[in-house]
Amino acid sequence: MEFLSVKEILEKRDEIKESFADLLKIKALVGKAGAAQWKFFQACFEALVFSEKSTEAKFNEITPTQAAQLKFEVEDRLRRFYLRPGKPHRYIFAIVHVSHLNRFVLDDIKSYPSYFNYCILIREHSEIAGTGAASTAFELKAFLERVVTESIDAEFRAYAALPEIRVEELEKWFYPNSPAMKEITGILSRHKERSWIISNPANPSTKRLLRIKIQRLDLKECFVHTTEYWYLRWWDVKKNAYSYPYRETNTQVYILRKNEGTWKVYQNLRPSPRTSTPHRRARTVV
Repeated sequence: MEFLSVKEILEKRDEIKESFADLLKIKALVGKAGAAQWKFFQACFEALVFSEKSTEAKFNEITPTQAAQLKFEVEDRLRRFYLRPGKPHRYIFAIVHVSHLNRFVLDDIKSYPSYFNYCILIREHSEIAGTGAASTAFELKAFLERVVTESIDAEFRAYAALPEIRVEELEKWFYPNSPAMKEITGILSRHKERSWIISNPANPSTKRLLRIKIQRLDLKECFVHTTEYWYLRWWDVKKNAYSYPYRETNTQVYILRKNEGTWKVYQNLRPSPRTSTPHRRARTVV
């Protein structure tokens, strides 16, 4: 299991408490240790390791909206902190709302301690990336960028393979039956029926990844924004002539999901083409 269970946390309570205390001493992360968001974070932690509400930080008058804001501030700082290069930490801490516990495959969801409906999740450093290809959060970020880059290359090569439909390489980077995979295989099927290819001699088709940036990284989902240039000049084998040029530079959003320790592309959101005959359709969130 990726995250420690309550039982495992209590068994390692002393070293986890020490790691947590060391975390709160890091100026680059915390800034002012007495700030409300860090008192709230500590109260949530104490509710977990002591199975009771914190007596040091009192939030008797806090509203759900205020609690959500404090959680957001802590979550944002932690995310930025763990993505920085530097010395690895023995334990990794996260804060989530109780309604999201089922996303993290915990085996004791109903009894998991919470404070104002927020929980602290803990995992050991060796599990942070969920894959042998990455062992730190910084490396995970680079790995996720690689997944998107490889998926773009795989998509282009799938078009270049027409009239053969080859999905083996796509399956390395896209989830089967995902919206992104269905979109690409749909394009391949339609163009095969039309006898459109980009592998004819001197075909100028190409693509370039101009910019890539991870906008949001959660424990099970990642949003990656890209700027891409695609030029696909489709040759009609039946007419022995170019049939349709697709030329677009646009911003796209790749939604990556993690399943059983593997990150792959689940969905790709991109605008409708400005050209008259759409080759690549805009996606919508499902």
